[in-house]
Amino acid sequence: MSQRVVNDPIQDVRGPCVRRNEKPQTFLTSAEVDRLVDDYLAGLSVGYLAQKYGVHRATVSKHLTRNNVGRRQRGLTIDEIAEAVKLHGGGISMRAIALTLGVDRKQVRASLVAAGALST
Repeated sequence: MSQRVVNDPIQDVRGPCVRRNEKPQTFLTSAEVDRLVDDYLAGLSVGYLAQKYGVHRATVSKHLTRNNVGRRQRGLTIDEIAEAVKLHGGGISMRAIALTLGVDRKQVRASLVAAGALST
């Protein structure tokens, strides 16, 4: 029977890490998780939070799920889609609609296609 070699724990400026596939894995403290949740509820994106806390996007999502945080819907709301359809019918460009609604032009296009106001 072989014995597993015990290595000293890896640490960096963020705290204790474990090694897996040559990539350090950072564990967030409960205070950091609380700040992460507060930041998300304040409107910061999952991608931004992953970068800010030095963890993977999936880690951010798992912390949000564990803390029973409802996830924001991607895309436009029903009211925003109705507004986009109205503006598009009035001859306004998708770029201008996107700027008006504060979203990406691709979201506007996808919403217009889904609403039947634009062909694929």
